Amino acid sequence: MEITKKPGDETENVEYSELEIKLNELSILIAGFCPGEIPDLGRMLNNLDDLINISKGSDLKIFCDISKCCKTYVEEMTLKKLDDTKPVEEVIILLKSILTYWKKGEAFAFDYSDVLEMLEENLSGDVEEQSAHVEKEAVDHTIQNAPEKISDDDMEILTDFISEAEENLNTIEVSLIELEHDPENTDIIDDIFRPFHTIKGVSGFLSLTKINKLAHATENLLDSARSGDFIISHTVTDTILASVDTLKALLDRVKQGIQTGHSASDDDIDVDALRRHLTHLQTSLTKGEKESLGQILVRKKELTYSDLDQALEIQNKNSKKKLGEILVEEKKLAPEQVASALVEQSPVKKKMDVQVKVSTQKLDDLVDYAGELVIAQSMLRQQTQADALVSKTVAQLGQIVNNMQNIAMSMRMIPIKATFMKMIRLVRDLSRKSGKEIHLSMTGEDTEIDRNVVDALYEPMVHMIRNACDHGIEATSERSKAGKPAQGNIHLCAYHKGGNIVIEIKDDGKGLDKDKILEKAESSGLIKGDAQMTDSQVFDLIMQPGFSTAKEITDVSGRGVGMDVVKDGIEKFRGHLNIESKKGKGSKFIISLPLTLAIIDGMLVGVDDERYVIPTLAIQKAFKPGQGEYFTVEGKGEMVKDRGRLVPLIRLNELYGTSNKKKSMDACLVVVVESKEEKRALLIDELLGKDEYVIKNLGHSMDNIQGIAGGAIMADGKVGLILDVDGIFSIVSQK
Repeated sequence: MEITKKPGDETENVEYSELEIKLNELSILIAGFCPGEIPDLGRMLNNLDDLINISKGSDLKIFCDISKCCKTYVEEMTLKKLDDTKPVEEVIILLKSILTYWKKGEAFAFDYSDVLEMLEENLSGDVEEQSAHVEKEAVDHTIQNAPEKISDDDMEILTDFISEAEENLNTIEVSLIELEHDPENTDIIDDIFRPFHTIKGVSGFLSLTKINKLAHATENLLDSARSGDFIISHTVTDTILASVDTLKALLDRVKQGIQTGHSASDDDIDVDALRRHLTHLQTSLTKGEKESLGQILVRKKELTYSDLDQALEIQNKNSKKKLGEILVEEKKLAPEQVASALVEQSPVKKKMDVQVKVSTQKLDDLVDYAGELVIAQSMLRQQTQADALVSKTVAQLGQIVNNMQNIAMSMRMIPIKATFMKMIRLVRDLSRKSGKEIHLSMTGEDTEIDRNVVDALYEPMVHMIRNACDHGIEATSERSKAGKPAQGNIHLCAYHKGGNIVIEIKDDGKGLDKDKILEKAESSGLIKGDAQMTDSQVFDLIMQPGFSTAKEITDVSGRGVGMDVVKDGIEKFRGHLNIESKKGKGSKFIISLPLTLAIIDGMLVGVDDERYVIPTLAIQKAFKPGQGEYFTVEGKGEMVKDRGRLVPLIRLNELYGTSNKKKSMDACLVVVVESKEEKRALLIDELLGKDEYVIKNLGHSMDNIQGIAGGAIMADGKVGLILDVDGIFSIVSQK
């Protein structure tokens, strides 16, 4: 085989120097190699990766191919604990010879097949050895069927591996969805390749054979893609996602083993078929052409082919002008449209901030202790009010304590983006399954929320996204008849409002049929035929257990389970779900949850000897009713007038049994509160002030008390109850 080059190229001289340095480093690594040292083998693999990457862009194709063969051999050394480094030493000598001739500009015409044969013989010899070992293992398995015990040292290493691997797989899943929209972005391909490479390396060290082999096959496919051998397609994305799902299943078995202390069997999880498919895909795919700026603009329907041809003709006459510049000058496109297409062609890679991993239990403990410190500081403030000097110091202490609590709370806040990204995968899969064209867009994905609240959001969002895809978005033919675009749209939006985070799930589908819901509710006995209900109350009926207007049951939805689970899941975390819909236009589901489950902003009120905290977000107005503002309406009970409207009155002393006496309106105040577009007035004795309160759990025996969200320790050490406004409305409605 001859290798020739024309000397004198400055770039080639730089490449030669880099390759020479890397070969010298590899020689040093081989000289100091101790059999069984995994870190040494890892450094060899990294060195060979560098040799391959430097040489693959030059004329040294043979240099690159030999380096790849050597890398395969070192990988086998890692997996099968081989210690024969002679083939690698021969490769180093060969590569140095090739490099010397390349630098001189002379042809390298020597036969090096003996070196390649040496690599292959060692590999094939090991395969035979491994086959014999497999046969021996099969015999041993019949003798002893007991699972292998995991040592304490391995337990710790496996726990760390699982944590890191699961994080890597979640990152891969998100990056794959981005890659599907931008299949030629090498930065994204690299972001996917590296985690697979890490999983492959560590799993080999831990003898997790199936994980290692599958990760290796997937890594090879991605390596070909990032080398430019082919462009990522939907088929490739589907296969890599299947690999991710299988790896997750294998990791679950490792987790089971950690929990029991003995290795869990994974014989029922087949990876060989998927590995063969990955290999076949890699060999069968051909290299594609990069999408040009003009093709991107035409695909986005911002430019016609005729306009593109005209612009290209102008560019042929004046080659100095760029296509985007011509299109703007000819007023075919706005500068913003060209800029957007250029960004899509070569997006800027976002750099990840360096992060430190901290146990979530430690964060939770920190927030709890910060809350206790706030309570203690409030007690101290009340006890030292008489001493002006001490009060001043306590006030300063209060600022420090509040700042510390805010920092502790912010440490537990994470962006909701990860949850949103999981919905992209869900919509993609459901779209393909149903045969509908559905696009998911999102805004506000960087909005931060308490980690515990994020966990509470996932299941409700999955239910609603599935319903939107199955029931909301129509089939393509139906959308065409209705004059809608063939592609349906679901939009996720997150933003802060007061002390809450609001999540909106909006679709442009068929919307909710109010008449059909009322008909179903009446036939089910949920309402009476003459019931007067607002749109919001009608739509709330779909959240009743077992309620469904679907004519057909699919494997996605339509069984009458889901929306009641969504409602219960959200309300469990002091949240609310509102529904807006217009038939034929679409629906909007609005989830409102507190930013944190640890503190609440509330108004402290007194009723008899009891004190209650009313969440500030629910309060509309507080006032003392004047003469002519209190009424008793037949069939509706007591009412107070607020801004010309009659609002039903709730006496908290009678509701919670603190006293049975009928209080005079002249001696009381009313607080108007709202929940789901419904207003009521709470009768209280006095307003005691507004503050932030640390929420305390009242214990399992009081978990199911309707109308109570929790407790808060007051400045005097006594407990005040935090009211659940929606729960209070439900109690009153049932009477």
